[in-house]
Amino acid sequence: MQSPFNYRHPVRALPLLLSSLFLLNSCQVDQGLEPLPGKIAVTINFYNEPPVDTEGIYFMVAPDFPPHAINEMFLSPNSLPIDQDTAYTELALPYGHYEAVALWWYSKNAEANLADVLSIPIDLYTFEPMQFDITPQDPVFEYSMLADWNKVKRESSLAGTVRFNGEFPDNTDITAVAAFIEKPQRPIDYLLFMKSIDFGIKTGVSHYDYLLPIGSGSVGYIAVYWLPQRAGLSEFEVVGEYMDPDNPEQYGRVVPDSGQTITGLDINVNWDAIKN
Repeated sequence: MQSPFNYRHPVRALPLLLSSLFLLNSCQVDQGLEPLPGKIAVTINFYNEPPVDTEGIYFMVAPDFPPHAINEMFLSPNSLPIDQDTAYTELALPYGHYEAVALWWYSKNAEANLADVLSIPIDLYTFEPMQFDITPQDPVFEYSMLADWNKVKRESSLAGTVRFNGEFPDNTDITAVAAFIEKPQRPIDYLLFMKSIDFGIKTGVSHYDYLLPIGSGSVGYIAVYWLPQRAGLSEFEVVGEYMDPDNPEQYGRVVPDSGQTITGLDINVNWDAIKN
């Protein structure tokens, strides 16, 4: 199974990422490169109200899905408006095939992460991200997409303790805990089902008390993921899962109400589960 983290590095500070990519693009323009020949023109219709901690949203286009690296993506240099029901944006693109578009949300109060995809349009026939082409014959692709602000509202939370059965492997790079609507099975599921993720687990600790901000509604899968050093992010492995205390053969399911913190969602990490 492919990993949810199919990037070179997890996105820990989206504003810095955006600034860096914008500088790179600006340098290319300064060097006299010709403008990109095509573009995507998108109208976005918003539903409900943005969270009060919304800092901004960015439109992104991926030539490949899942992206091989975050710097291969094209993105808007400025945040789209967040105070209106409809927004319009254009993004210049070279000729080619594109496998996904998305809106990425980031907060004033927390580091950006993979749970912050506000919208990713899906082809209802293939259940894969919407694809399109930019060609000399059709240099402009026009599209309308929907974005529900409730996707990134996190007025509730999940809390528990991750306990590790011994020393971290010497080659540990990243350990994270994540919550999903259901257990992901396909690459797209990690974006569609993810409700929250925390990259804050430090290598070498005996336990980690996590608190995942989350929207209300059902959570059917909570797990701990581990990545070795010098590995591609497709090599993340599940090393611990939250199981139902009353039926340890089943994944634990919780349904937080608005404003509620559900505690006691403890996870035991078994390093013997590592395959690599």
